[in-house]
Amino acid sequence: MSIEKAPSLNQLSNTPWSNPDYSLPTPSLTFLFHLECEMESFKHVGQGPHGNRSTVIFKGGRFEGPKLRGEILPGGGDWEIVRDHNGDQQTAYLDTRYNLQTHDGATIYLQTTGTRTGKKSVLEKLGDGKIGPGEYRMRLHVTAETGDERYSWLNQAVMIASAGRVGGQVIYDAYQVL
Repeated sequence: MSIEKAPSLNQLSNTPWSNPDYSLPTPSLTFLFHLECEMESFKHVGQGPHGNRSTVIFKGGRFEGPKLRGEILPGGGDWEIVRDHNGDQQTAYLDTRYNLQTHDGATIYLQTTGTRTGKKSVLEKLGDGKIGPGEYRMRLHVTAETGDERYSWLNQAVMIASAGRVGGQVIYDAYQVL
């Protein structure tokens, strides 16, 4: 995995920078966990004031990484808005909320926002389970909240995920940005 370094400020010459010698570190990523979430059927709400909305409830699932593991509790969901653009392209704006329960009894509230984008003809077939993750892009910003001291480091973590949908399942790998 590569992260593009920022150019030196003398290459960004259209702006008079007040601190051109202030060099920031390039972020890195640390793997946090792999997650598989089982979904119910999508419920189409329809075209509303914010766009073409659908909802889906999460039935449960599992997650595991070096520092945490457990299950997804039933009852969370996704409240997405889908928009067509650029002819044959489509983007779903994802907005999920759900709870995790760790193997040692902690409850962690997760919220993700992000996009799933690609050719409309590809995205409309995701429910079939035959579309590979290289045929579209699904990326998430993940936030976590817990009152359990053992996992309180998640409250301050900046997290992202690379995700995909396989039939009735969402799968993602979550990373902490350092």
